[in-house]
Amino acid sequence: MVIHTEPPEAADSYRADYAAGVERFIKEQNTLAKQARTAFMPPEDFPAKIEHYREMFLQMLGTSRLPDNGSPQLKQEFSDADDVCSIYRVTVTVLGCIPFYGLLMVPHSVSGAAKSPLIIAQHGGGGTPELAADFHGKNNYGHLIQRLLARGAVVFAPQLLLWNQGETFDTCPGHKVPYDRTVTDVNLKRMGLSITGLEIYCISQSVTALSALDAVDETAVGMAGLSYGGYYTLYTMAADTRIKSGLACGCFNDRDCYPWQDMTYFQSGTTFQDAEVAALCAPRRLYVSIGEKDPVFTFQTALPEARRVKPYYQAFGAEQNFVFETWNGEHTVNPAPDGFDFLFSAFK
Repeated sequence: MVIHTEPPEAADSYRADYAAGVERFIKEQNTLAKQARTAFMPPEDFPAKIEHYREMFLQMLGTSRLPDNGSPQLKQEFSDADDVCSIYRVTVTVLGCIPFYGLLMVPHSVSGAAKSPLIIAQHGGGGTPELAADFHGKNNYGHLIQRLLARGAVVFAPQLLLWNQGETFDTCPGHKVPYDRTVTDVNLKRMGLSITGLEIYCISQSVTALSALDAVDETAVGMAGLSYGGYYTLYTMAADTRIKSGLACGCFNDRDCYPWQDMTYFQSGTTFQDAEVAALCAPRRLYVSIGEKDPVFTFQTALPEARRVKPYYQAFGAEQNFVFETWNGEHTVNPAPDGFDFLFSAFK
């Protein structure tokens, strides 16, 4: 019996055509999806329906499927004190089994009966609370946490499932604690959840626990972050209306251009991408910043997405409460004070 044989590449032109066809289809669908998002959430109807859309957003992330955790348990351990603040390692027990960890830093200027804003400071990919707080030396956070502490805020810096497991770099130490974020996200999405939705829930539970501290003004909660931290700032603020002000750095963009697995959700292309999520922060104060030399998220693709946010804030008569800036910098926090001034202006 003679069986046909041929070189492996003989049909590669057909495979190339097929792959190109799938890419063309996705590009066409992305174009249609932009139109669908506008029809899905028209700005003129938005103020009256914002809570309806917020519930749909929480359903997309899976956060609304998580049970009521009641009063989350806070464990607080004193670690050290430096010239700026007292440092505590804290865990908030979430869903009865997750010890959500973070650093709590209380400036020495906070004393007696005085209460201060609580700012959630979120690290980015490969990061930790300690790295963002300058505990390990050189990093790309632009002294984010130290700048918040200098303004008298109580700072909570949570640890997300994002620390660096690889080799140590001069700006990012490695940690020999294994995890697989992709597998975790896939397993959660099989149950209608997501890693982003779960971690947003953990952050919100931490706000509940920390708001009971004597030093914290529970009516003055803000959030700031870089890279993944900027993404979580945007999405957590959209989910939790107790967060009155946000500073999201180095991440806001057109998700069609960055289809990362853990930033993608069922039907998010036709419902909620960064512009719609930013709209859910309205009319609260939101400052979005991206460097014009950022090698991770290009600012050019962020510009049209930012323009789509403005009509939602205008619908509330609060156009001044949304600021989008590009600046002459890379993947870091702008050293200029404008974003921090804007963040804290909500608490005057």
